[in-house]
Amino acid sequence: MIKLFQFPLCPFSRRVRITLSEMDIPVSMINEKIWDKRREFLALNPAGTLPLIIDEQDNIIINTYAIIEFIEEKYRDDNNKSNFISGDIYQKAEIRRLIDWFDNKFYKEVTKVILRELVDKYYLKNEIDNTSPNMELVRLAQENSLYHFEYISYLINSRRWIGGDYLSQADFAAAAHISCIDYLGKIDWNRWGSLKNWYARIKSRPSFSEILDDNIPGFRPPEHYSNPDF
Repeated sequence: MIKLFQFPLCPFSRRVRITLSEMDIPVSMINEKIWDKRREFLALNPAGTLPLIIDEQDNIIINTYAIIEFIEEKYRDDNNKSNFISGDIYQKAEIRRLIDWFDNKFYKEVTKVILRELVDKYYLKNEIDNTSPNMELVRLAQENSLYHFEYISYLINSRRWIGGDYLSQADFAAAAHISCIDYLGKIDWNRWGSLKNWYARIKSRPSFSEILDDNIPGFRPPEHYSNPDF
């Protein structure tokens, strides 16, 4: 069985979790607080980053992109699983472009800022002097999200899914980031009808049920978070 080292409010960990569940691959999850700099974990990954998996042959794979490509290649062919980077070379390029959009641009401008101020500082409160969240930075990150949500809405209104006609890793990447900031109550869903309908479809999938059940000590999600029909 695959071992996944992850943290519940890590968007990159969440995308790996969604992918494994969508492909019906059994996984044992180990919650890793990277702020603890645990010696045993650093021996596996000196960079101290998440996610990380150890496969059935004890091979270590690090980095979201490497893990996803590994899962797609190994388990799809061996077990006739669904492929979530599919289509012709142009469709695959579009899916990968959008994955990069969420894992880099959206992350840097929105997710990373909100998680750093609200979550990272909470776990580092005993290690640094100033751990008060900078709510002005959180507000600016929420403002940045408006541009991204407009773009996602445009994609959803012109396609069946974010990356095209079929569910793909682009949807998983978007949902992983959005679900993290939604857990922290930083999305005004009343403004985003198309986005909300798309997210409801994602939330209704069995692969998302465990994520909706996440409960992170010190952080209580809004009531709508776990409701697929929010």
